[in-house]
Amino acid sequence: MSFDDSIQQLRNEQLANQLDAERFISVKSLFEQLKQRYVDQSYQTLCLMALKKYRSTGNQPSLYWFSYGRWSDISSGAFLQLLDNNGAPNLGTPHYYHNAEAALRAVSDDIMKTDDLADCGFVRTEISAALEITLDSAMPQLSGGEQVNSDLQAENLTLKGKIEALEKRLSAPIEKAETYAAKREEFLIAVIASLYDKNRLNSLKDSLPKAPELLRLVERKIPLIWPEEGCFPMSEEQCLKNLREAINLLGNDVTDLYQLREEKRQAQKIRKFKH
Repeated sequence: MSFDDSIQQLRNEQLANQLDAERFISVKSLFEQLKQRYVDQSYQTLCLMALKKYRSTGNQPSLYWFSYGRWSDISSGAFLQLLDNNGAPNLGTPHYYHNAEAALRAVSDDIMKTDDLADCGFVRTEISAALEITLDSAMPQLSGGEQVNSDLQAENLTLKGKIEALEKRLSAPIEKAETYAAKREEFLIAVIASLYDKNRLNSLKDSLPKAPELLRLVERKIPLIWPEEGCFPMSEEQCLKNLREAINLLGNDVTDLYQLREEKRQAQKIRKFKH
């Protein structure tokens, strides 16, 4: 499978998870919505009323379980929890509800403070019709596996925004292209060389940072200067080399930047010819 195919498969899974989150509602979220609507009633009272309506409906909704990022009509723990260590029926297994009535009966003030009912639920439209109520499309609080899915979606959007911002910065045109970049580089080299001119500084020269120290000073400002890239625009070795050349420029026999650049080009041509 190619990289593009893998990304497309991931997108399909993310879309399916999003549709699942809209299609289903957990028992915990269901009763949180009921409690918000009927604040004067306890969870036990809401539980009894919901059970009564559920039993009286002609088409009783099935219970679903949330596991591995998806809703399913088969619980991932059902087969493991049917028998206890002695092989006897494990009817008292906590946090496993084998059908809809078992899940609805479990609702109480204490259990609603946990996530025990967050991983089992109903098709939203089916339970809404059975209880004859209108449910909000947005769940008041995601828990358990639902929260993990929501966090992944948020993280994916954040990363996508960072990638787009970085691509925009990298593709931005440089004013007057290479000519402007070269002249700007020359000016900055001149500034650094002037600061470190031994004719301007004598005893005070020791107060200026050496090239490695200056590089560390700039490194600490990377989050402010290159926030998206998070690093120097070139290798650290090349940055250090450029700093040393700029600092020592006025101490060289040749200080003409154009002449120095031409000498570098000629040296590169000679090395290339030898290879």
